[in-house]
Amino acid sequence: MSSLRTQRFCGALGLGLGVGLLLATACSANKGAPGSAVRPGGTGAGTGAGGTGTGVGAGSGDGNTGNINTASGGTSGTDAGACQSMELDFTPKTPTVFVLVDRSGSMFEAPNPPWEPLKMGALQVIQELQNDVAFGWGAFTGQAGVKCPDFASVPPAKNNYDAINMVYGTMGATGYKSETPVGEALPLAAQALAQSPEDGNKYILFVTDGQPDFCDDGDENCPLDDVVYQLQKLNKTGINTIIFGLQNGNVPPQTLQAFANAGAGQPVAAPFTGTAMDVYYSCQSEAGWKADYAEAGVTGMSAVAAYAATGGMTKYYSPDVTDQDALTTQLRTVLAGVKSCLFDLSKFTIDLNGLDQASVLVQGQTVPLDSTNGWRMNSESQLELVGSACTNWQQPQNTKIDFNFPCDIVTVVR
Repeated sequence: MSSLRTQRFCGALGLGLGVGLLLATACSANKGAPGSAVRPGGTGAGTGAGGTGTGVGAGSGDGNTGNINTASGGTSGTDAGACQSMELDFTPKTPTVFVLVDRSGSMFEAPNPPWEPLKMGALQVIQELQNDVAFGWGAFTGQAGVKCPDFASVPPAKNNYDAINMVYGTMGATGYKSETPVGEALPLAAQALAQSPEDGNKYILFVTDGQPDFCDDGDENCPLDDVVYQLQKLNKTGINTIIFGLQNGNVPPQTLQAFANAGAGQPVAAPFTGTAMDVYYSCQSEAGWKADYAEAGVTGMSAVAAYAATGGMTKYYSPDVTDQDALTTQLRTVLAGVKSCLFDLSKFTIDLNGLDQASVLVQGQTVPLDSTNGWRMNSESQLELVGSACTNWQQPQNTKIDFNFPCDIVTVVR
């Protein structure tokens, strides 16, 4: 999806990278008539009292809107009065997504086993977005009394499709009665996320088709409480979990809603029947639940996770596995939505008093300078898209962003 391109214009450098990032830089000294810019690789020319100057750029629009100007006072054919040559690089913070896939027996059961269509869709989207998202991957299951969890994984990295496909692409059913130990798998996914070399936001995309357990088919309320607790704990560490509950009737909507709310740090309505005290008494024989209880420091006869009378409305996803195209489209939409709206500028700072001279465009459309629904500078070196501008940028079809900052407001950090 991305390529690295450098264009020289008017004594400055513009660097395009990531998902088509492009920075056009204007010249600050002795400005003459504006030139023109043609995309890509067009030329801009202008005249001044002391000579002429030329510019080659990839800015949007004409010399004014593209911030590509020539200057007066230069020598013949050059622009000695222009700003000092510099390289500007607004770099998006790369998010990391760990795709955690349920490999329990029901993922392979007729009449519509979801494993293969999910695998095809997930691998396609990972391949499409691997330049802009650091993907990790893991599949988990367990065998009661033998191995629980059974966990295969690939650590996260950008351009990780080949490594993930090598493991995921050839994986099938286990050959034994495969359980769904979600509570044991989530901490392993968090450990993998900690290995990511990227500094952007961290996510788990959790895909399941059934209720969780502890590999022993015990009281179902205990693993439900365990998973909500684990998701809440992950959220407190800065890891958000996105929930994909595949449509085959095995996961009640209230369970998916509880998991989605817990993964997003929203209030959670209890997904089980009975009271928190009932859970406490039912789960005394469950080693996994008792470990949570001790870790959480819970006192009294209570469940481990935190519950509210009314839960939040965090969106969860429930794609139809019989519709391969729809499944892939929903995965693509969800994963493109983690695209970062934060952009860092290295080696330079921006004069925040001159932001009215700058402009930002997404797919050629101007984004307003607005701290609520537009772009803003969080500091002299970090730009952020906020509100509707961020939402728009995260749409899968939007892959090109232009930053235009005149040299007047750019300072080299020495």
